[in-house]
Amino acid sequence: MPNSVVTPGATGTSDAKFFPSPSFTPSFGLISIGKDGAVLKSSTPIKFSSTINASGLSIAAGKVGSSAEVPLNDAAKFDASSKTSFSDYGLDTESIVYDAARGVVWVSDEYGPFILKIDVATGIILKKYQPGTGAADLPAVLLKRRANRGMEGLSLEVATGKLNGFVQSPLDDGKANYIVPGATAATNESIKDYAKFNRWVEFDPTTEKTKLYAYPIDSTQYTAGKTGNAKLGDMVSLGNGKFIVIEQGTGPDGKAFNKLMLVQVPSNATDIANMSTDLEKSSMTGAAVNGVNYADVVLLKKTQLFDLNNAGWLAEKAEGLALVDENTLALTNDDDFGMKTVIVDPSGAIVVGADVTKCTVDANGALTTTAGVLGCTAGNTMRVARGADTERPNRVWLFKFSKKLSDFNIPS
Repeated sequence: MPNSVVTPGATGTSDAKFFPSPSFTPSFGLISIGKDGAVLKSSTPIKFSSTINASGLSIAAGKVGSSAEVPLNDAAKFDASSKTSFSDYGLDTESIVYDAARGVVWVSDEYGPFILKIDVATGIILKKYQPGTGAADLPAVLLKRRANRGMEGLSLEVATGKLNGFVQSPLDDGKANYIVPGATAATNESIKDYAKFNRWVEFDPTTEKTKLYAYPIDSTQYTAGKTGNAKLGDMVSLGNGKFIVIEQGTGPDGKAFNKLMLVQVPSNATDIANMSTDLEKSSMTGAAVNGVNYADVVLLKKTQLFDLNNAGWLAEKAEGLALVDENTLALTNDDDFGMKTVIVDPSGAIVVGADVTKCTVDANGALTTTAGVLGCTAGNTMRVARGADTERPNRVWLFKFSKKLSDFNIPS
């Protein structure tokens, strides 16, 4: 995500994102696992109507779901008249769950964040739930999600018919006083970096009502003590308010880790749907903010169930999680379409260690010089390249446990 001038002649910069295949349509499929491995049996494109396919492109600024990112083609240019432009039908689809009772699939999205109700036979979106103030809307506070850190996991608790999900990382809305690790005095820090919890979503499709809960994040488990380095992946329901959640990020040593957490929603968990991001600020300051006190909130309970890295997991991001049977989980990785963005010098050599998110391109797609930032130098070029060998393959892992997953419990 480089920074990019929005349009020729404009001033200022905006975040941006490459779309090498702007005609891409998010789809869902059926995978069969057998002697031939994991085989895709069918694929259904997601549609807004019988004639309008969903897109992966960014949503324009000012509309619900905008990530404030300018869509760039593979030459790092923005062209409003091309296929690589903003789309009202943009989706960043993440998790999927089949609802047999309703004959639909539910899909979570990072842009909105949205929850999509989709006809399983046609792929047509029957309803898109988004944050707002309407009776059926998701809580408006979810509009404060970080760009690309929206609604990640989603699961269906069959007995209640309710959906549970979460926002991938802490919300992004202002700052609060916080003593960062190693400091002796509080400084004004962003809640996206240091808030002590993620927002957990419980949505009832029957009543179209939503509750939010606080999923605690332990800052000591993450690089620089930043909870913003935490990224929740997917989840599955085990029934009776119990779930398995992927929790991952970079640890204090800077290395990526991936864990499965056992999570319980207590019967007395505090519904924080009507609490603003003053709650995130209170979690940092240790005191009430505008009458909202994190100390009064009953949090979700969690404990580590399984360390994926100890089992040989190598990919940076574990994302797809499903229950195969009462003892077995299926897990997939995010392959990022097998691509990554790199910076190359005039000789064509990749500038190792360069971070494209620190760079800026002009309206013609040319890199401009950013003083003191590796690789962000005029004359260098930004390119979409082959992804890392540990990330490119899309794999399905099966994990069989010694007892029913529902029999695991969080210690008292």
